[in-house]
Parts: sequence; C-alpha cells; structure tokens
Amino acid sequence: MDPVAQGKININKATAEELTSLSGIGEAKALAIIEYRETNGAFRETADIMKVSGIGEALYNKIKDDIDVS
Repeated sequence: MDPVAQGKININKATAEELTSLSGIGEAKALAIIEYRETNGAFRETADIMKVSGIGEALYNKIKDDIDVS
C-alpha cells in the first residue's frame, strides 16, 4: 500500500523524504522515526510516535491529522 494514502503519511512505511514533508519533521527526526520502527516494530497508533526521541506532545498535535499507521 502507498505510504501516502488519503493524504496521510503512514509512519510505518514512509521514507525519510516523505516524513520530512510533515511540519516540524526534519531529516534527523525522520531518521529517528525510521530507526525507532526498525528497532521496536511498527507503530500501533499515531500517538506512539511520541516514543521517538525529540517528538513531544506539541509536535504530535501539529502532525497527528497528517499521519496514519494502517
């Protein structure tokens, strides 16, 4: 399935380039998201992205409507 479905970015499948299109996500955070999912497995819900170092509640609230895990 396309990592950018219904206008949302699937944080379990997206490339670093796709992740950096999110507001507030630069290359370092995009790579941290990829590293986290490779180490810990797929995100089960969008809020799990806050387990990634450097992504807190404020950033999550900014991107939560633009991300998906399905």
